[in-house]
Amino acid sequence: MIFGFHPLEGGYDVPMRVVGANIPYEWLIYLIMLIPVSVFLFGFWKKLEVWLLAKGEIHRNDKIAQRIWSWFVFSFAQARVIRKPLAGWMHAFLFWGFLLLFMAAGIDAMHNMIGWPHLEGNIYIGMSWIVDVIGFLGLIGIIVLAFVRYLQKPERLNDTKSSDGWIILLIFAILLTGYFIEGLRIAAQIKLSTTLQQIAYERVASPFGWMFASFFGSMSVDAMLMWHRLLWWFHMAIAFLFIALVPFTKLWHIFASMLNYAFRDLEPSANRMVYNIEEAETFGVENIEDFGWKDLLDLDSCIRCGRCQENCPAYNTGKHLNPKITLIQNMKAHLDAKAPYLLAAKASGAEVEEMAMTEEAAAEEVNPMEQSLLYDVVGSETIWDCTNCRACMEHCPMFIEHIPKIVEMRRNLVMWQGDMPGEAQMAFTNMERNYNPWGVGWAGRAGWLEERGVREMVNLLPEDGKEFEYLLYAGCAVSFDDRYKRVGEALVRLLNKAGVSFGYLGTEEYCCGDSARRLGNEYLYQTLVSQNLESFNNYGVKKIIVVCPHGYTALKNEYPQMGGNYEVYHYTEILAKLVAEGKLKPSKPLGVKMTYHDSCFLGRHNGVYDQPRKVLKAAGGQVIEIEKAKEFGFCCGAGGGRMWLEEEAVLKDGIQYKRINDTRTDQLLVPNPEMIVTNCPFCLTMIADGVKAAEAEENTKVFDVAEVLWKAME
Repeated sequence: MIFGFHPLEGGYDVPMRVVGANIPYEWLIYLIMLIPVSVFLFGFWKKLEVWLLAKGEIHRNDKIAQRIWSWFVFSFAQARVIRKPLAGWMHAFLFWGFLLLFMAAGIDAMHNMIGWPHLEGNIYIGMSWIVDVIGFLGLIGIIVLAFVRYLQKPERLNDTKSSDGWIILLIFAILLTGYFIEGLRIAAQIKLSTTLQQIAYERVASPFGWMFASFFGSMSVDAMLMWHRLLWWFHMAIAFLFIALVPFTKLWHIFASMLNYAFRDLEPSANRMVYNIEEAETFGVENIEDFGWKDLLDLDSCIRCGRCQENCPAYNTGKHLNPKITLIQNMKAHLDAKAPYLLAAKASGAEVEEMAMTEEAAAEEVNPMEQSLLYDVVGSETIWDCTNCRACMEHCPMFIEHIPKIVEMRRNLVMWQGDMPGEAQMAFTNMERNYNPWGVGWAGRAGWLEERGVREMVNLLPEDGKEFEYLLYAGCAVSFDDRYKRVGEALVRLLNKAGVSFGYLGTEEYCCGDSARRLGNEYLYQTLVSQNLESFNNYGVKKIIVVCPHGYTALKNEYPQMGGNYEVYHYTEILAKLVAEGKLKPSKPLGVKMTYHDSCFLGRHNGVYDQPRKVLKAAGGQVIEIEKAKEFGFCCGAGGGRMWLEEEAVLKDGIQYKRINDTRTDQLLVPNPEMIVTNCPFCLTMIADGVKAAEAEENTKVFDVAEVLWKAME
């Protein structure tokens, strides 16, 4: 009988269990359930209202199949979460334990509400075993996660709140009472059975339930039945409390993260484009509501796991920037405080400014309507600290997009507020006047060819005009940095030796614009790109070899935003290909012990890790992998345009931190290598300075990949 009382019985002839047995008035639960579900839906709507306040445009309605797959893999396989093994797998256990127990409860509810048939026989045993075991792993998961947070206390969890503990306790109570209830049911059924064999199938179907049943063996059947009922109602009450709390606590990340997985950026690593820049009325982001809806969703997705903080070079050298706290969490707190006023303004049709001096706002100690996002909430020091190394985005299990937010705020500071470091202004001036951040006269851009004795090996397009397969985009460093000119020479000699047909633009090559864009000067960036695209198209360029990873990222990932679609390769990719094809055969294996520095823009931004290593090994290098390598690589400190900004060593909380480049150099020096190898002009400069500061120049030399391979060829 539907919604009728079912007394608990001993085992059954066919393995099964009766849903709701021993629970008087069980049908009430389906009415009570409407309360937490209504609260949840209300909370979801309030979250959606806030996301819809966003004025910025972010379109994520493309590649539907890929987005569905992303949602599935990262939600249910926990692919990003388990990258950190202990915490990740425990979280996966918890997620799947909760999910399967919820699904099992849903099947039970459907049985009573729509007559869903009982699970019986081997199907019941198999399904019950899966739920029982995975659920118990979830219980272990929450215990281990509590141990990590409160006893192990890793530094990345340095902002634990009291609510974290209550949420952990609530989840633990839900899971534990579930096993107590199951144990009491099985214990009572054992006593009610005529023979143990009658209920023996539960030993397999519910191995942990059977284990819990042993705790209650000394109780009378009446006591078991009474406690089973009491704990069942208590269990349902705290489960419903959990559902109601989801939109209003950190539990909301369960659903926000799923949305983030579906709407994450599927394009290659690139800054967001400003279209029709000549017609723009403002630049960048000045107020929290100026961001796009995905940016606001990001703030709700943050679980404060600290993986971004743990890998941030700025934070780890004592800077103001902490991607978790001073960026995302500060922005989230500001949005939560400001949203009621924005919603009220939207409902009344008033301008946002008119809401700034309401009586309620005036009574507050801090009026969120009068707080500056750039100066009061995030802080300009935080905004300028970022090296755009992408470690935060690479390691965030929720796919939060930190860098685009920072660049948008830099754009406002530079192009709207006119507030920027003096060194940034100097770099902009140099790029405007001479098309390079060094400020050296543009007319000498091809002078390095004569200086390094490789002019006859190069098809200088404005003068020679020969046919070519690849364009060599040498970049500003090869042209104007005396140390890096040697790298350009080595690369030219290698390409010439391999018989690669390439051309070079010389004075018709302009700065790629990466530093301008990442420092916030989008207008200058687009100007430089337009000049380069004109040169590329004039010579019918199809394939490009780029020397600098920053230029490589710009040309490959960002130039298509302005119509520049080419086959773009970093020179290490080309060298690895030539070595594999036998067109470059090192004749003098170096046999040198070396450490290799993964540049952020070649590595995390573009996933190129193996090709440079293959080149070094072909050259006879004994590459020693250090702890901070590949996707865990530590930045040299020059990315995000910071090559042109001063960095001071920080004394903070009694700790004397080193500069980012010195910190990275120390990591590379740990194995006492004879050589440190880089693939980027900025990295070469920063690491060479670090070796000098460490007074290790006598024992350790710094070279580029191209130089190492050429040494093995000579």
